Amino acid sequence: MAFEREHRPAEPVTEVLLAEQGPLDRAETRRKLEQDPALRVSAEVESLASLRAVVRAVSPSAVVVGVDLLGRADEASLADLVVPVLLIGGPEDGDRVARLLSSRVRGFACRSSGALELAGAVRAVAAGHASLPPAVAGKLLDTLVRDQPRPAVFDQLTQRERDVLQYISQGMTTAEIAAEMVVQVSTIKSHIYHLLQKLRVRDRTQAVALAYRSGIVHLPAQRFADSGDARLTSA
Repeated sequence: MAFEREHRPAEPVTEVLLAEQGPLDRAETRRKLEQDPALRVSAEVESLASLRAVVRAVSPSAVVVGVDLLGRADEASLADLVVPVLLIGGPEDGDRVARLLSSRVRGFACRSSGALELAGAVRAVAAGHASLPPAVAGKLLDTLVRDQPRPAVFDQLTQRERDVLQYISQGMTTAEIAAEMVVQVSTIKSHIYHLLQKLRVRDRTQAVALAYRSGIVHLPAQRFADSGDARLTSA
């Protein structure tokens, strides 16, 4: 008895619009995207002036925009597009991309990304998800933490106590802080005692965690990992 071959419907094609300044960049991006049979570049533009009209004409599922195409005056216009946007640029664009993310600008991909990675980013953005390299995601997280309202409890700290808290966040011991501030160790112990009382925390680790979440200090992740809690909790 012969079995009929299972018929699987073809995967819907995702239409993509490219907006990049350089023809070589556009050609390379197109080459990578069209290695995925479910992606099709339906149009290309080389300036933002014509982008909005072409979006209306071809109704793409996503727009890939080169970061170098954007001047300061153009950044706000991306949020007005009716389709999801994936920015593409270099690693040095991370800070700018973190600032540009919005309800429309859904992600970023490096030009050096492979075809599979770039196609995956476009697919994610077209589906309404976000797609960010780890470095850019980290910058965005830092921005969100920094922009959180600062608890009023930190206003109670003196400038000396703030300085001590910053040094603690860098993994420095009490003796190291005393040497850095050119004071007695007993003075630093007093500052630590008072700042812990004012912040209503039990130890140095809790003080640093609270300060970091509030954006008061920016904790070097590697040094924190290397120093360990012992250094943070030592008197």
